Amino acid sequence: MTRFNIFNKGNEKLFKDIATKYKVDEMIARIIVNRDIPIDKVEEYLNPDINRLYNPFLLKDIEEAAVLTLQTVASHKKIRIIGDYDIDGVMSTYVLLKGLKSLDANVDYQIPHRIEDGYGLNASIINRAIDDGIDLIITCDNGVSAIDEIALARESGVDVIITDHHELMFEEENGVKKEVLPDANYVINPKRDGDNYPCKKLCGATVSWKFITVLMEISNRIPKLSRTSRYMTGQDDVFYNLDNNKDFEPVMSFLENVAFATIGDVMELVDENRIIVKYGLKAMENTSNIGLKCLINDRLGENATILPYHIGFVLGPCINASGRLDSAAKSLELLLSEDDDKAREIASKLIALNDERKSKTNEGVDKAFSIIEKEYSNDKILVVYIPDIHESIAGIVAGRVREKYSKPAIILCDGEDCVKGSGRSIENYNMYEGLHSCRELFTKFGGHPMAAGMSLPLSNVDVLRRRLNDECNLTEEELVDVETIDLTINPDYISENIVRQLEMLEPFGNGNKKPLLAHKNTPLHSIRRIGQDGKYFKMEFVTSSGVMTGLYFRDADELEDRLIERFGIDEYNKALKSQKNDINLTIMFYPQLNEYKGHRTVQMNLSHVIV
Repeated sequence: MTRFNIFNKGNEKLFKDIATKYKVDEMIARIIVNRDIPIDKVEEYLNPDINRLYNPFLLKDIEEAAVLTLQTVASHKKIRIIGDYDIDGVMSTYVLLKGLKSLDANVDYQIPHRIEDGYGLNASIINRAIDDGIDLIITCDNGVSAIDEIALARESGVDVIITDHHELMFEEENGVKKEVLPDANYVINPKRDGDNYPCKKLCGATVSWKFITVLMEISNRIPKLSRTSRYMTGQDDVFYNLDNNKDFEPVMSFLENVAFATIGDVMELVDENRIIVKYGLKAMENTSNIGLKCLINDRLGENATILPYHIGFVLGPCINASGRLDSAAKSLELLLSEDDDKAREIASKLIALNDERKSKTNEGVDKAFSIIEKEYSNDKILVVYIPDIHESIAGIVAGRVREKYSKPAIILCDGEDCVKGSGRSIENYNMYEGLHSCRELFTKFGGHPMAAGMSLPLSNVDVLRRRLNDECNLTEEELVDVETIDLTINPDYISENIVRQLEMLEPFGNGNKKPLLAHKNTPLHSIRRIGQDGKYFKMEFVTSSGVMTGLYFRDADELEDRLIERFGIDEYNKALKSQKNDINLTIMFYPQLNEYKGHRTVQMNLSHVIV
């Protein structure tokens, strides 16, 4: 169920002041206010500046960890990177591996196998490192919850540096939360108590990138950075311009990987993340990485403009697919490939794996929906045990369940020796804290407020379901999806200039959602099926200046049924024939430009059609 609200922020004077000061339309000013951008931060929002990347030395423990790493490199001792099998883990591993190799480190890597190893560190991975004579383990995108595993490494004489971004374990005493850290030599995580890094919402690859930057600086591979400045562009009286600065290429070359991970791990596109994504996507369009270029060319075509959508729904799932159904090492192999033919071969395998993943996902979703309707429709926290689905798709299925029911969802299935699962949450429920409240039920768990992974004995599944629901304080109102409309506006008002100004608000994504516009009682001029098997609709609406096209990329069958039920088959058939009809609709849309044979027109991408 979805409820629609209209933003009611700001006032006419504020809109006019922003519009005048920044030379934008008042419509754009309203959207900026809706995004809670303070007036003194509007310039920064409209023009994300690469020179406002934060100074990596602000991260707690980072310089000390870099010194230990460089001592290990200088002694030619063995370093092993241990990553994770998702997009963020693959990109984090790539950044650390390439960066350390450029410093002549004796380094290798291991990405845990989802089925054989599970998430993050486990005893077998640590014992393997010990047997291989590893002197230093550097984790990326994992490690902060691996208390026992890191203790095992340290007891065996292996140094450990954690680079991670996940929520920290904590103990609560007298209502006060106290962080619990593994006994690693150093822990680099912006969420640590007392950490001064300004942006706490980094992905794992960004933390790894910051670490590599410090390693490069201490090794004199890039110019010296301040130890106290807020930004990495200042050193005493010197100001560095990071844009296309050859001196910083050893670290800025990773910007595309960090942007990919930021979007792929659904980080909020605010603050520093917004800068990383803006510049990283541009870098990706001209990437020199052979493997990444092969994947982009196959999926998007050459010279494509890359948007966050393409990372989230086209390219990213291919990188993720190997970690879901095979080994994530294949995706890393793609990024490391220096041969065109080999890269194309790997890219093709990843695409095929993603197609297989889609099929398995659809089967899992159908099973989950069926179980929920029969047994758990009244639960506020949906915990669904489906023994035979592939554990790699549990998180995707959980996401689809959350979307359908607007409830936090956990999908569990049989692993090698226990039950494993993934959860996806809603804005009003902190899943990590919910799981933490019954942590004794798990053999392992970790994650974020919005997503988590876990392992537990089969005997604890029903206990988990009862505990989470008994302790849940969510109201019925909080279990309703809320779509907020930025403003109601006549489509006639949208010009090419307005669309160009809207592009200034990009990149869109989590934390900076694409604007949603609406218009009531919009007369329908015509409607026809488009796409493979007629899955979508092309609709035309009457405006004062003629007609405007709207594209509806949702379920055309479902909308057709609603139109016929509301207006009758005769009126619907008139619309099919572009004849005058009595169909008027409330539409919600985002405008875009359509160019055909050199002629540009404004059209609408319709997100909702209310009948």
